[in-house]
Amino acid sequence: MFRPFRPPIGWADLLQRTAREVVADNCLGLAAQLAYYFFLSLFPALLFLVALASFMPVSGLIDTITAALGRIAPQEVIDLVQGQLILIAKAKNGGLLTLGIIGTLWSTSSGLSAAIDALNQTYDIAERRPFWKTKLLALALTVVLAVFLVASFALVMVGPGIGERLAAWLHLGPVFGWTWWVLHWPVVFTLMMAGVALIYYYAPDADQTWDRILPGSLFATLIWIGTSLAFRFYITHFASYNATYGAIGAVIVALLWFYVSALVLLVGAELNAEILHAWSSQAPRSGRSSAA
Repeated sequence: MFRPFRPPIGWADLLQRTAREVVADNCLGLAAQLAYYFFLSLFPALLFLVALASFMPVSGLIDTITAALGRIAPQEVIDLVQGQLILIAKAKNGGLLTLGIIGTLWSTSSGLSAAIDALNQTYDIAERRPFWKTKLLALALTVVLAVFLVASFALVMVGPGIGERLAAWLHLGPVFGWTWWVLHWPVVFTLMMAGVALIYYYAPDADQTWDRILPGSLFATLIWIGTSLAFRFYITHFASYNATYGAIGAVIVALLWFYVSALVLLVGAELNAEILHAWSSQAPRSGRSSAA
């Protein structure tokens, strides 16, 4: 069970190697590129998310997703997202999942296309898959992650109701409902970690196993939550971007948050890559063979 967290080298050495590779692979610059593409993908992603949520028989699903995001992301980002959601709702475009789906998905997948290129660099490997295959992969990951997100939050919303009915049917009393409420947060965390693991497993053009990417997925999820909360605290108490930059303050905060998130994603990938190299009997630092 704990074997993935017991690499053949010590964790201190592993973290030192990861830190060196973060600098060597210019992850700070790659994170800036990813933040740009993530921001460009934001509006089409919201379009697709709203359209997808309309198929779920759960009322207030999008509000629940933004409320959950609001506990981690800065308020300026939430205001920006909610403003776009209001515009989408006013448009009432019923063709989002018909003719518009191709263009929306293509635009949304640009963020994951950039992530594929960036993760290949963190693994020190060259992309050998043809362009059409990587684009189809980005599109598939976009759809899977969107379905994963909507279904996960739908489960979180419906879950307490199911728990209450089950507790009443089994005569378990209010303790069961309270326990369900406590346990649903670890469920949300696990689902977030699974989404990160999907990206780490499929995005880079590397031969790897699921157990080898667990440490980086856990690390990235924990650090992302921690840094997002710290960033949110800083923006709320020590910075006033709206007062300084006016209407574009929310955009600047969103880009900064995307930058922090992208950097965490890349650091987790660097950790996985170093674990992969450590497990290899021969670990050359270039070419696909280094991740084989």
